[in-house]
Amino acid sequence: MMTFKQINPFIAKVRTQMHIRHLSWMKRFDSRVSACITELGQDTPAMLSQAYTALHAAIEHEDQVYLIIQESALTATIEEWDQKRDNTYVGIRTMVDALGRIGTAAQKEASANVLNRMNHYKVDTHERYADESEKISQLIQDLQAQPLSADVETLGLTALVATLKTENETTEQYLALRQEERAQQDPKAMTKAREATDGQYTLTVQVMNAFAVVEQQQGVSPYDTTIDNINSDQEYYIQHVFTKEKKLKTLKITDEVQFNYVQGETWAQAIEEHPQENAGWAVSDDDLDHVLYMDQLLKKGADAVDATSKVASGEYTLEAEETQPDDQGGGEVTPVTPE
Repeated sequence: MMTFKQINPFIAKVRTQMHIRHLSWMKRFDSRVSACITELGQDTPAMLSQAYTALHAAIEHEDQVYLIIQESALTATIEEWDQKRDNTYVGIRTMVDALGRIGTAAQKEASANVLNRMNHYKVDTHERYADESEKISQLIQDLQAQPLSADVETLGLTALVATLKTENETTEQYLALRQEERAQQDPKAMTKAREATDGQYTLTVQVMNAFAVVEQQQGVSPYDTTIDNINSDQEYYIQHVFTKEKKLKTLKITDEVQFNYVQGETWAQAIEEHPQENAGWAVSDDDLDHVLYMDQLLKKGADAVDATSKVASGEYTLEAEETQPDDQGGGEVTPVTPE
């Protein structure tokens, strides 16, 4: 009985993979088909050429969408300005503390007044950007108004406080810009891009398999080498790239929102491993690693959920991510020891 080389069914396995692995496979497949078309040259069937052109465009679009959802170009800028304001704040506090120990009598008195106000706001350089911004903003208002502005001048820190204000305001401006950027993003954009690529991939496989049959002569077709390479690629991805299939569980967060995970996964792992099922979910890009859904903070009871903790059943709520500090400033004091 005559047999024909065919690209093995694979799309069902590809669909279950995280974004980066899905994209990786599609790029590998793209390169194999591209090489085949180059080798065939003018003998390339128009139907195959058209299918590949559409596939390549879909993969390029998926790649661009992935880059957008991975990280805003503003993130690096925000981190840069946040680091500047952190350094300035810590430097001011260190100098205030030092002058309280070795300064003149007037400086020691001024230091006590300024430290008292800084302790009131309890700025923590490792907390969420928005919370730190608000606390520093309120602190600066106090430091630039009487009577504390006179104490700041006595300590020789007037210019540094002004610098801190500029750095804090710049950080806030970039945060606002990034928030506007995120608000315009479609949380389902990657899902839509993947579905488009999957459709073109399926069509390209069908077309190549068909021509491998109709152009076969004496048991050989011009597509045999490409088909062998693609099937070999599939085995490699199954063994070394793709995750093993596991049963997903569903956790109901609200009537409209759910979270999907495999037993034993952390929140961060589940978001990364199941991007389609958990579209809209993310891990905060500060040092706190909180779990977010569409910029809403996931909480269990009164506490924000740590993305590094394992997913567990329970009662959860979603709250606006940006909250104002209470009268005491909230957070923890960042201890500073003078050099």
